[in-house]
Amino acid sequence: MEKQANRGANRWIATAAEEICQIEKRWGFTSIRQFSKFLQMNPRTLSKLPHHDGTLTLESIANIYMRLILLRNLKFVGNELKEEEQLLKDSLLRIMASAATVPQTLRDDVVDELENQL
Repeated sequence: MEKQANRGANRWIATAAEEICQIEKRWGFTSIRQFSKFLQMNPRTLSKLPHHDGTLTLESIANIYMRLILLRNLKFVGNELKEEEQLLKDSLLRIMASAATVPQTLRDDVVDELENQL
């Protein structure tokens, strides 16, 4: 059971690592050190992202995203600001989706409802 939980942790951590790496590049940072300084975070926290060993917590990801949402105003203006806000929301949703466990019956109910709407 422990291995299964660890695999689940690895899945969302891999997703989070990819999402945050894309944000780092999109925002023009070339190193974890620069990015962590901008976020006013310990670089060790961001350094845990590539290591899918379960040492990073969802709480840390929430903290990173809260800072990103607050600081986006320093990097973007106008329509770009709105676009970046949506990109951050979508990114966080992908991480949460990879961390969540949804019962198959719930998935089936949603598929059935969507098919009925067509």
